[in-house]
Amino acid sequence: MQPAAPEPAPLPIEQRQADIRPAEQAPVEKAPLEAAQEEPAPTVVKAPKATTRHRPGARNTANATKASELVPGALRNVGVYLPPALLAQVKDAVYQERTTYADLLIDAFEAVDDNQIAKEFTPETTLTSSGMPRRAPRKRGEAGIQIQLRLDGLQVAWLDDKVAEFDAPSRSALVSTVLKLHIHAGSTAGE
Repeated sequence: MQPAAPEPAPLPIEQRQADIRPAEQAPVEKAPLEAAQEEPAPTVVKAPKATTRHRPGARNTANATKASELVPGALRNVGVYLPPALLAQVKDAVYQERTTYADLLIDAFEAVDDNQIAKEFTPETTLTSSGMPRRAPRKRGEAGIQIQLRLDGLQVAWLDDKVAEFDAPSRSALVSTVLKLHIHAGSTAGE
């Protein structure tokens, strides 16, 4: 067994760069026979540049539009939070009426008067003994469990307009209030 030949030592960086740069010498005339016997010049392999990893599906999420927003009438999930007790009542109403959360919400907005909704979000001030009104805390949505409403773009825009109209703190607060008023009105009417 023959000993392995030692590997050649790597060339210094200056030497490698000199090999890569084209020679600045004047070309030398060679005889045709010498040119034919000459070995081809070695090919230079460049090291790949350091690049950042690009994920093909990655988009700037701030400017990204969802596919459901591009198609007119496409449904999308809109999450809202309902208190657990109200959620149980809503699930029961959906089951009893054989409907969906979105359809129940539409029925609730049709059945409940706008004045009732506005009254829920109007802060009540109370007078102190000195006569100065005490600041009333603004009504907020309650902690709850998320449900998904399947709404199209026009319905979401309409719902957002209603949030602004009633000065509700959030979509969840508005939806929760309207469903609560609707279900309680239905339960008192059924008694």
